[in-house]
Amino acid sequence: MDNPVFAFEKTLKNRTKKDILADKLIDMILTGLLRDGDELPSERELAQLFGVSRETVRGALSQLAAYGLISVSHGSKTRIRADDEALSRFRAAHPESATPEMNRFDVDSVFESRIVVEAAIARRAAINIDAKGIDDLERLLEAQSRLFDSPVHFQLSDQNFHKLISEYAGNEILLRYAEELYAYGLNIRRQVMVEEGAIERSYHEHRHIVEALKRGDPDAAERAMLAHLDSVYRTTREKIAG
Repeated sequence: MDNPVFAFEKTLKNRTKKDILADKLIDMILTGLLRDGDELPSERELAQLFGVSRETVRGALSQLAAYGLISVSHGSKTRIRADDEALSRFRAAHPESATPEMNRFDVDSVFESRIVVEAAIARRAAINIDAKGIDDLERLLEAQSRLFDSPVHFQLSDQNFHKLISEYAGNEILLRYAEELYAYGLNIRRQVMVEEGAIERSYHEHRHIVEALKRGDPDAAERAMLAHLDSVYRTTREKIAG
């Protein structure tokens, strides 16, 4: 019998990058982060946001088009198709698809877990990250600084920001836990991100994290990450409470 601790594992060695990226985009659609009619960033922008090649992006988008979850028109933006009919067809063809497991839990439990996991990730990343990793994060921050009026695009970038830090922590188990925990309540985070000042606040919190990582200071990196998670927790809880 499989160990339930690793039930969420998707990134098996025999899976391609395009399969993994396609799954990420599908999860964003099923959780409500990406909604019917949303315009996706360009192929080049998606490649930058997720740290993959344009070929990988094209392959992932081809899968989503085959599933009927995006519409692609020559000379125009790629748009999400997530109306009731499109989602029903997809779920009927893929009964294994479901809302992320984390959404079964309450917000307090999830963020208590994120604090434990991502504090450890921040500390390890401060010790292990190299010059290339800092360059990658700084380029991502530069892109985020231009997304204050683009909540969906910023959220895509935000996911990659946390994933990059997790990768540089050098612990595959922490990375997988972090990805699963991040999936909690993405539809709620979208609602938070459209509020005035929310994206800019998150961007500045990200910058504090990167500055600590650049100094190689585990204590400062942990403090910056915890301050960011506290902000995410408070705004998520406020939105749930209505």
